[in-house]
Amino acid sequence: MVNPVPPNSKIDPIHAANGNDIHSPAYLNDTIVAQATAPGRGGLAVIRLSGPKALAMTEEIIAAPTRLEARKASFLALKNKDNDELLDQAVVTWFKGPASFTGEDVVEFSVHGGVVTPRRVVGALLALGARPALNGEFSFRAFMNGKMDLAEAEALNQVINSLSRRGQQVSAANLSGRLSKEIASIRNKLMQLMTTIEHELDFTEEELEGTSVEVIRSIIDAALETLRRLIMTAPYGRILREGVRIVIAGQPNAGKSSLFNAIIGQERAIVTQIPGTTRDALEAWLDIAGFPVCLIDTAGVRTSDDELERASIERTNRELARGDIIVVLDPADPAAAVGNINISGDKTVLYVLSKSDLQPASKRSGQGLNCSVVQEDGLAELMQQVEDRLANFIPETESAVITSDRQLAALKAAEGLLLETSRKLVAGYQLDLISSDIRYCADTLADVIGETTQEDVIAGIFREFCVGK
Repeated sequence: MVNPVPPNSKIDPIHAANGNDIHSPAYLNDTIVAQATAPGRGGLAVIRLSGPKALAMTEEIIAAPTRLEARKASFLALKNKDNDELLDQAVVTWFKGPASFTGEDVVEFSVHGGVVTPRRVVGALLALGARPALNGEFSFRAFMNGKMDLAEAEALNQVINSLSRRGQQVSAANLSGRLSKEIASIRNKLMQLMTTIEHELDFTEEELEGTSVEVIRSIIDAALETLRRLIMTAPYGRILREGVRIVIAGQPNAGKSSLFNAIIGQERAIVTQIPGTTRDALEAWLDIAGFPVCLIDTAGVRTSDDELERASIERTNRELARGDIIVVLDPADPAAAVGNINISGDKTVLYVLSKSDLQPASKRSGQGLNCSVVQEDGLAELMQQVEDRLANFIPETESAVITSDRQLAALKAAEGLLLETSRKLVAGYQLDLISSDIRYCADTLADVIGETTQEDVIAGIFREFCVGK
């Protein structure tokens, strides 16, 4: 049960002390606890305790009186305070705030893994007055205490949930502050420009005496160039976050399921000589060239009066609409087969002549990539073509990568504001209005790193975190 609100306590409007509702009232002076590692069988489990009473609670469950030293690991026996029953032998490390992850006193217990031991240690700390941490509450406290900004917090969650090597690399770079530094650099230049303009308006009668229109416009153009470069990375960020969808499509009995099984290296899809064996879309996740790839086997496309088959074809069409890369498979003419498949013009299409071992040499030429699953011929060439298409998603310039829709929306809004400001500048608007627009744009950029972000947006971000983070 949550303790009553102490007099003059600092209320946290974001988190909750009631269930898992991140919007309910909670208090930053609570001491919170949770298992930071995934539950289940394993060699070790880490339990995190954070708050003003973290050290005192830890001393209560140490079996023998011990004086903990900050940032020094100690191997200690833990007991149940009520009956002195041994809980476990653990490595205990105290991080004195503000030199900790959350910015407040933190104790981490490295205990034996499994289900029972971590639960008993957490239970002993709860009995001493700690509160179960909510989703993302440790990271939220780190954000509130200035240990990370909002873009870095998003990157932290994305590091944990990365689907591939490339996604992890990009998220780790953003966690180290790469995106935040680029945003801060743009914002600082705009703030300096705004300050200069306002200073001149205060002390000169001629508005353009110190700062010319050309200088202002050059700074705005430079900011726009950087914003556009960042915005261009958003598709890459989406791909790393959600995965590349590669759809295998073609008419019934074209060899789609055989190719699907060959690529993933296991018999997932049923393969028979009977056309129309595949009724539903079948998915498998792969890491190809560091990209997260969802490979999808679909039902064959053809005209049918069968209600079940029509439903299967509708499912195929939905997958084709969602796909990033479409592999069109046909044993006769894959280029001609596309005419019977509903593929929009913006899709990347690979043409594969399937069952090429059954085709004469004259037919194999000019039909795209030849592939025989039976003879394991052409698979390596197909995967190389897939890797080549995936490489097209990589931004041309080295920069931070936009990894969330929230970040993209803020940068697009800032771009629009700067374009309007540039238009007003050319049209001869007074500089006090120009300065006001620049300030508005700087505040919009501040949303990316959480300086001016609304509380409900922040709540939504941290609600997606796991409990121990």
